[in-house]
Amino acid sequence: MSAQTADPAAITAQAHAADVRKAWGRGGAAHQADGSWSDALLVSAVRRGDLAAFAELYRRHLAVAGYVARAECDTGNDPDDVVAEAFGSVFGSLAKGGGPRESFQAYLTTTVRRIAHRRNIQGRRRATLGYGSAVDSRVLSEDSSIKAFESTTLMRAFHSLPVRWQAVLWCAEVEGLKPAATARVMELSPNGVSSLLVRAREGLRQAYLQQHVKVLPDDPCIDFSRHLGKFVRNAVRKAARQRLDHHVAVCHRCHETVQDLKEIHAGMAGA
Repeated sequence: MSAQTADPAAITAQAHAADVRKAWGRGGAAHQADGSWSDALLVSAVRRGDLAAFAELYRRHLAVAGYVARAECDTGNDPDDVVAEAFGSVFGSLAKGGGPRESFQAYLTTTVRRIAHRRNIQGRRRATLGYGSAVDSRVLSEDSSIKAFESTTLMRAFHSLPVRWQAVLWCAEVEGLKPAATARVMELSPNGVSSLLVRAREGLRQAYLQQHVKVLPDDPCIDFSRHLGKFVRNAVRKAARQRLDHHVAVCHRCHETVQDLKEIHAGMAGA
């Protein structure tokens, strides 16, 4: 670990992670390795002091945790340290009788994001949100579900969103958690989750449309084309909309792009 991240919490987290690796290496969790135990059963076993059960949770969710950490960490912020601290933090919570009640993975990935973001701030760097450039190809090739997740236009739009929007969408749409459960994971009130989810869903719709717009650095229309997703969603302010309306009326290429986006928008469920 670098000197920058050698804090007591991280050292404790790595110790927990080392314990987990050691236990799994001995085959201590072999009785759960066939997948017959659900995450919920394993979590309950960890609360009773079963380290082997946590080793199995570690084995199941390590790839996803590493993927998220690599996506969220700035250069110089070690993803492996973030994963170690996250697992250590979750283990510590479970050992005290706390931690996840519904979804272990949602709780873990939210913890990973929170730790990565905190370390980014501590390092005085802005959090990286561009997943594609930060993903470890070895992990992706080993986990086909992550590779499929990464490859779609919708997921590229998802990755472009702020971290908190990603977290609430993941909990609600991917993990299927109810607002009360999501509130516990994200440490918000249920009303706060509902409000955040409304903004995140709208942001995802706009970002999804924007993913269909080809924007090049030397594009003379870039000041307009980078807002076309919002434009089609009628989410730009009045003055900006007037400028966009005028540009789309005189620019053939942008006009054609807007027509394509309107067709896509019309086919979006719940748009």
